[in-house]
Amino acid sequence: MDDFLKTVISSIAELILVVDEEGSITYASPQAQKILGIKAEELIGKKLWKIPNLEDFERMEEFFIKLKLSGFLKRREIFVVFKEKERIHLQVYATPLKDFSGFVLAIRDITPLIEAHKKIEDLNEVLRLMNKMLRHDLLNKLAVLKGFLEISIEDPNRGNLERALKFVDDAVELINRMREFETTLIRSELKIVNVREVVEKVAENFRKRGVEVNIVGEASVMADEALYSVFDNIFNNAVKHGEAKRIDVMIESSSDHYKITVEDYGKGLPPEITNNLFKEGFTYGNKSGSGLGLYIVKKVLERYGGEIRAYNRKGAVFEMKIKKAMCQ
Repeated sequence: MDDFLKTVISSIAELILVVDEEGSITYASPQAQKILGIKAEELIGKKLWKIPNLEDFERMEEFFIKLKLSGFLKRREIFVVFKEKERIHLQVYATPLKDFSGFVLAIRDITPLIEAHKKIEDLNEVLRLMNKMLRHDLLNKLAVLKGFLEISIEDPNRGNLERALKFVDDAVELINRMREFETTLIRSELKIVNVREVVEKVAENFRKRGVEVNIVGEASVMADEALYSVFDNIFNNAVKHGEAKRIDVMIESSSDHYKITVEDYGKGLPPEITNNLFKEGFTYGNKSGSGLGLYIVKKVLERYGGEIRAYNRKGAVFEMKIKKAMCQ
């Protein structure tokens, strides 16, 4: 390859790979370091499907086989590589060489486009749920509230006024849940957050209500303000549904994540509901709310790259896993 062509290739944003008929890389442009985190010379001689940190080696090999079987037609595909523990989405565009001795692959990092598409999906989810809540749940509560108030005009019964006040509280709770969900998905950038500090602040409100909250351990994770709603929702469920007077929070470190266990000493979870707890709109018991609290918890943790499960021990146990902050 002459110097002029090398200069041109080096100036473009895409990584350029040349592979022979057997799938061996014969040329890699300098962008290999930026896009893959690998020096270009380290790729020479490797099979295309043996590129380090590729998520799906077999699919890349199948992609190359299809290139050959299709009569050397142009093909486009998206693959994922891991770069410093981050998932990088790559668009691979393959063009056959003129002498049919191999292919030129132009590889572009499209991670920002994938993330933008995910944000659009999240916004659509916010609009769908908010529309559903406004159209159904909130209107129903306001209709019942209006009924109690109309009755109270003719007969100022304290019981009816108390019921009306309860529906006002329910409507306020629903609006707050809507705001939490909006914050969850229409969000700021993640930052390093001290989990213990978050739990301590949430615990203050419950201690004022006579609930004993014990916290053991420290953790720093990539999160945002929505993490407060995670613990507030779980604590509130323990007190409201489990009638718990004591909650223990254990924070433990693992290789690349923290396990955070919230255990209460209440009535526990009915076994038949544990598989449905985190589903949208699921409610149970006489004190059921909007059915969005634990669904929001799940969505928040998924955004952090985490997960949650629930089971019984002394009372209800909510076990979360959240990735460690990048600096650790």
